[in-house]
Amino acid sequence: MTNQHIQNSSSSSSINLGHDGPCSSFDQLSSCLSINYLPDSILRCIGEYLPIPSRAIMASALTRSACFDSDTLDFSDIGRDLASKLTDSDVSSILVSIDAADRLKVLKLIGCENITGAGLDPLRGSIVLELIDLNTSVITAIASDGFPPCFTLSEDAVIPILDSIISEKYRALKLLELPLVWRKKESAQLAAFLVRYNNAQRSRTCFCCECSADFQASSWTDHFKGSSFWGLQRHTCYDCTEHVCVDCDAAFCDECKKNFCNDCCPIQYCACGKASCMDCFGVEYCESCDEAYCQDCRPVFMCECCNRFRCMECAIHLICSNCNESNCMQCANENNVQWCEVCEEDNCNDCRHKAFKDGSLDCKGCRGLLLPRIIQENEAQQREIEMLKFVVLNAVNKEIVHNVRAV
Repeated sequence: MTNQHIQNSSSSSSINLGHDGPCSSFDQLSSCLSINYLPDSILRCIGEYLPIPSRAIMASALTRSACFDSDTLDFSDIGRDLASKLTDSDVSSILVSIDAADRLKVLKLIGCENITGAGLDPLRGSIVLELIDLNTSVITAIASDGFPPCFTLSEDAVIPILDSIISEKYRALKLLELPLVWRKKESAQLAAFLVRYNNAQRSRTCFCCECSADFQASSWTDHFKGSSFWGLQRHTCYDCTEHVCVDCDAAFCDECKKNFCNDCCPIQYCACGKASCMDCFGVEYCESCDEAYCQDCRPVFMCECCNRFRCMECAIHLICSNCNESNCMQCANENNVQWCEVCEEDNCNDCRHKAFKDGSLDCKGCRGLLLPRIIQENEAQQREIEMLKFVVLNAVNKEIVHNVRAV
């Protein structure tokens, strides 16, 4: 094709980049180099292959809201390595790019360990936000005592933003999850905010998702000094943000300190009264005695061979002291965990075999348990050697026959 043909072709047609008006030759060349020139429909298709928070980050990078088409932003979905590197400037840019104040209903900050909360400013006055979880790490969300090594979220930065939301007449905010550090600190600033939050929530009439009755709770968040539930919200399911009246009483998980309705996350109760949701596994169900137990009362183990959950009273479980692999006594054999009568320890034979190879397996009883496996390995090795001998002899014979014929 000649240069004249190329010039005629480029002058007679223009590429539609998703923007109004014809494109110059420079724009046509740039469109091949920049993803930002792709139309919104293509960006949405690309976004479908990414986790939702990654779509939000993409929207911020391209300053194109078309990449993000959700009303939920959970930073834990992108992994701690990336989320922990986000700054307040990054979070603010993301929220602005996705038009969070008018679109976002659920915001969870788990993983954002490097922010003070100033980056949440684009949410000021939001009337669509229904749930905001201010726990910035998994440790902060589930730890029962102590503090995380690094916690940067500031009450001074976040509380004014929360005040701007609850002061809106037509606000949608249903659930507020406070960090464990704040709840243990019980500052006067946060206590005063909880009073304002309770008053704001109390001014609304809510409907129970269990019995459909309307109600107005007297206290939505515990703000009484010294209470073990200080700063925890009641009457609201963490998953669906629907309300549960006082009579129906939302189930409370002692592990993650969250309320759930019966439809979202069933709660299991130990005989001692401890409760745990299905995600925390603090209370396990025994298939044999048809009871649930916490780890303090009667641990329930899963046999990794038959995949059955049973307590130690119903089935003795052997747990490897090195790798914690476990199986019930019925499934114990030379391929998994066995109890040694000599050293009186439970170990899986993978760990015993590793110690045998290292020359550190001194117990005669353990060696005896490992003997069937060693015999099988020796037999397999011997078969492999015989096979190699056959292959080598066959090759040598073929070479001899070839040389004889050549002579």
